[in-house]
Amino acid sequence: MDRVRALGQRYSHLRHNTRFGGVLRYVTIVVGFLVTAVGVVTIPYPGPGWAIVFLGLLILSQELVWAARLRKWIMGQLNRFYSDYIDGNRLAQLALAIGTCAIVLATLWVTGALDLVQGWFGLDYGWLESPLA
Repeated sequence: MDRVRALGQRYSHLRHNTRFGGVLRYVTIVVGFLVTAVGVVTIPYPGPGWAIVFLGLLILSQELVWAARLRKWIMGQLNRFYSDYIDGNRLAQLALAIGTCAIVLATLWVTGALDLVQGWFGLDYGWLESPLA
């Protein structure tokens, strides 16, 4: 945690005490929005979707007060949701797992990845072809 704090202090020093501070502000905001957008897109997929969202909001919170408040609020809401509905509830956990698998499979189907993989195995099922192809 000390390293994160030191990094934030270093950023603040560069931002307020160099002639490129204004440029650094806009670069930080653009990078923060891009990282947050990638995180939002990856939320339904296995992996660190929410962690990427929070990293993006953390980057944005260096310059935007509302981003820090939003990050704290989202974390509180997610923690409350999981503790109220998911923790210890096998049915909810199963529904969440099935929903996640459905989203991943639908994305693979739409992007044509399932059609690509069936070609590797010499299969030819028309319903695996992307509707966009």
